Amino acid sequence: MVDNLSFFTASQAKTRTSKAHCYVNNPYPCYRPPKENVKPPRIIYAMRQAARMNAPSRHPIWRVAPRYHPITHSVLNNQRAMNSHRARAIDAIIECLAAHVNIVTGKVYMSLAQISDACGLTTYNTEGKPCYSRTSRAINEHLEALGAIFCDRIWDKTTGSYIPNMIWVTKLFFVLIDYEYGKYLSAQKQQLSWENQKLRKAGEGPITLTEARRRAKAEHIRRAFVYRTQKLAWNKQYRRARKLEAMDERKARGSILQDLVKIYRVEELGAMGYIELNRMITHRYHAMCKLASSTSGTG
Repeated sequence: MVDNLSFFTASQAKTRTSKAHCYVNNPYPCYRPPKENVKPPRIIYAMRQAARMNAPSRHPIWRVAPRYHPITHSVLNNQRAMNSHRARAIDAIIECLAAHVNIVTGKVYMSLAQISDACGLTTYNTEGKPCYSRTSRAINEHLEALGAIFCDRIWDKTTGSYIPNMIWVTKLFFVLIDYEYGKYLSAQKQQLSWENQKLRKAGEGPITLTEARRRAKAEHIRRAFVYRTQKLAWNKQYRRARKLEAMDERKARGSILQDLVKIYRVEELGAMGYIELNRMITHRYHAMCKLASSTSGTG
């Protein structure tokens, strides 16, 4: 009787302990493509399969490679431990990144919210507001700190807000998924060649990898700018737009130029050229004037 009681008590304690450790909403996240029926390119399929089969969170490099602060890039002395819940989240996120990376530029065409939703990591409060902190911590404190990805964090002074992070994969990303980096470089070169053929047919000159990445960054910033000025005209952005509208056009365009200089690196501005830079300034100026003429707080 005593033995049975001891066994029952131990079982209860074990059950309570397991429940206490299961403190996340979805303890077994997995990546599910937003469009199940879309057939990806062969290399994307192969990279995703490698990420799924090789359990990147268990790679030995996690125990030996240094980690860096995602913003200051200083070495982190106290490395954060990766528990089982974080490991499973990282495996799902890496598979998602592999499925949505651009072969030429290395840019991931998924936002933080989209990654979180696709991997089942999004939680909601009592008011139904989504929270992406589990995904954000996995990306910032582990993947980016390790150097497997790089996130561009850009403050856009024109709209008075941060542009949604641009995520770029690095060479270390392919080490984690155990996919041969040479195969990726070969596919990258072939894809760039195809894109240059299309550009030649359109009467344009060929581009380099650096120019392809610059164009991807410029398009990301352009889309973010359009979205924020048309859909999310917050009070701060509205006041900034009114301030620009009140200026002399030449002075306002100069202010926008200064904002763009802070967003792009010197070599990117040089590659952009005067015509495209002037076009971007004109587009931003007219968009902000349109926002200033709208009702405050509306999109």
